[in-house]
Amino acid sequence: MGKWSFMDLFESGEGQTDFEEIYLSPYEVEPSEQNFYSQENIEELADSILTVGQQQPIVLARVNGVYKIISGHRRNLANIHNIECGAVPKEQKIRYLYKDMSEAMLELSLLVGNAFNRKLSPYEETEQAARLKAALIRARDEDNLVIQGRMRDLIAEMMQTSPSEVARMNKINSSLVPEAKEQFREGNLSKSAAYETAKLPEEEQKEIAACAAEGREVKHKDIAERVQEKKQHQAAEEAAKRAEKAAKRAEEAQIAAAQAGLQAERAAESADLSAGKFGDNAMNPPESDEKESWSTRDWVIYTLRELLMVASHVTEDELLVLQDMLMTATERSRDGTGGV
Repeated sequence: MGKWSFMDLFESGEGQTDFEEIYLSPYEVEPSEQNFYSQENIEELADSILTVGQQQPIVLARVNGVYKIISGHRRNLANIHNIECGAVPKEQKIRYLYKDMSEAMLELSLLVGNAFNRKLSPYEETEQAARLKAALIRARDEDNLVIQGRMRDLIAEMMQTSPSEVARMNKINSSLVPEAKEQFREGNLSKSAAYETAKLPEEEQKEIAACAAEGREVKHKDIAERVQEKKQHQAAEEAAKRAEKAAKRAEEAQIAAAQAGLQAERAAESADLSAGKFGDNAMNPPESDEKESWSTRDWVIYTLRELLMVASHVTEDELLVLQDMLMTATERSRDGTGGV
């Protein structure tokens, strides 16, 4: 299948040359299993068909030889109603348009056609967004349907809404608990209330659903305020955790500094006791022609030995500098980075 436009599915009417005309009994066609749209006011529609005729043909998909309805479930039921009421003869044939399709393309065609042909409830819109996404993925995987651009943008185009509104519906579909979703379907929760409810933990969602089921008014504003309070509480908890971690790191740093100080004090004491021993064994300063050949390690050893000779004269501020140097070098040694 080549490049595809969703309008190829929507325009499944008189102007579509690839849909063929056929006359069938309404009993010879089957409703689509994927149809979830309401089937109301059948008798009123049946009376209208008797009065002015069927203004639009019912559109079918022939799937493995079986005719299934894409668009016109209510019209087909109305025709059956007129036959069973004796208003028209049983052998009455109805005009249809059909096209051979796979199951995946049938479902996609059903969803796209109903996106334009009827007024949907907020629940039906939300359900349709979820099914459109699933149908597009199925058609892509099973029929090599080429889909260009972001899925959310394509669904928004199909439903004639904004990508942000599709994102809101995705949140309802993915996060709203079944109890709350049922109240949304019944119309006891508005779409905005359902969206805010979907942001809450499951137990709180169930509480809201129970209130709606009891007939109590559930306001979007009240739920939004609860969501905001919970966000602020979570933010405060996260800030407290970060502060606790920072305090712990500071405490560990203080302990490490104290340990380094203790090690330095012990080294100084040892130096005082053995300073005399280094007099004869001290590393001689390099000759002028040797300075360039000394490594950093050689200079460190030489400097430390010289420092041990005057350890008793090191001030507290100078000791702190030495401790910082020791901590940095020790950390670098542990990490295996740098070094002399």
